[in-house]
Amino acid sequence: MLGSSATVAHAEAVKVPDVVRQVMTIDGWQVTLSLTDARYDAVPNMANALLSKEGYLSGRVTLTVDGVGDRPINTGQLVVGAQLGCQVNLDDGLDLGFSVDTDLFDTDDNEVGVGPDIGTTLKSGGIKAVGFGAKALKGSVATISILDAHVQVDQCGGAVTARLFASAITSSDTSDDALNVYGEVLPL
Repeated sequence: MLGSSATVAHAEAVKVPDVVRQVMTIDGWQVTLSLTDARYDAVPNMANALLSKEGYLSGRVTLTVDGVGDRPINTGQLVVGAQLGCQVNLDDGLDLGFSVDTDLFDTDDNEVGVGPDIGTTLKSGGIKAVGFGAKALKGSVATISILDAHVQVDQCGGAVTARLFASAITSSDTSDDALNVYGEVLPL
C-alpha cells in the first residue's frame, strides 16, 4: 500500500521595527509619518506552485501634523502599500519538449536519439507596488491600519521580497511637503 502524509509548515509572523520620520515644514508645521506594528507572515502558496510565493502583511501608518504654522494646511493625503521584489522574471514560462537527433553522418552508429528539450527566457526581475489604502487628512491626524493584507508574486524564480511603505503629503498655500517611510525588506 502506498500512501503519504504531508504537513505544510507555517512560518511565524516576523515583526518589523517601527519607522518614524519627521520634518518641519517651511510654514512651521511639525509633520510626522510613522509605520508601526508591522509584521510579515510568509505562507505556503495555495496552488503549491514552484514559482509562486504569498504572504500576509500587517501594520499601521499614521500622519500627524503638530504645532502652529504660519499658514494653514489646506490638504493632506496618506497612502500605504507594499513593494514586492522578484529576482528573476519567468513570465514567458518554460518550454518543455523533446528533440530528435537524427545525425545519420555520425560515424559511430546510425542511431536515432530522443532527448528532453527544456528552455526558458530569463529576464531580470523587478519591483512592483501594491496599494492597500489612501486617506485624506482631515484635522491633524490620519491613520490607516491593515491586518493580514494578502500579497502574491507569480512566475518568479529566485528570491521574492516584500516591504511595507507609506507616503504622505501636506499642502499649504506656500509649501507642499512629502514624507515616505519604508519597512524592512524581508523574504516572502
